[in-house]
Amino acid sequence: MALIALGCGAYGFTVGLRNGWEMGAYVAVKLPLIIFITLIVNGLLNGLLGLVLGSGIGFRKSVQFLLTGFAIMAVILGALSPISFFATLNMPSSGDGSSRFAWHGASLLMHTCLIAFAGITAHARLLYYVREFADSSRAGTHAFFAWLAGNLFVGAQVSWNLRPFFVSPGLKVEFLRDDPFNGNFYEAVIVALRNISQI
Repeated sequence: MALIALGCGAYGFTVGLRNGWEMGAYVAVKLPLIIFITLIVNGLLNGLLGLVLGSGIGFRKSVQFLLTGFAIMAVILGALSPISFFATLNMPSSGDGSSRFAWHGASLLMHTCLIAFAGITAHARLLYYVREFADSSRAGTHAFFAWLAGNLFVGAQVSWNLRPFFVSPGLKVEFLRDDPFNGNFYEAVIVALRNISQI
């Protein structure tokens, strides 16, 4: 848990720093919070999936695997913090017209890719151990990929609900939006892809 707080907090600070020190501090708190909420939501679900898919991995062990995976992910994100910091310092924070939205979209996609990379890499380290611990290698593999899909889906949506992480052009710095359940993460990615084509 300490690794998650430190690694994700450091990376989160570099994400929010694009909009100043206050936003950096907000995101340093919110990014570890996303991990812990995802762990709570998926802990029960993954234990159930592990049993249904015949792996023999119950609730307690699935939470231990998840916590280990998220700790590895946090270490990777902590190591990526200097890259994120450099990109934040060198990416235009504002511009005229639609270029503001284009750079905002580029920043969103960059951080989405880096966080997804860290999460997938961390979980891949666990695959061997899940297979070894499961009743069969095949069942362990099925449980592992079900967990990975669930973590990516829930983590992405929780991050949307806890937005902003960097402020959209024209909006103010705040800890949470007034409408956290309006829209979803996947719509935001599609909008970002449209905006980035304008760079």
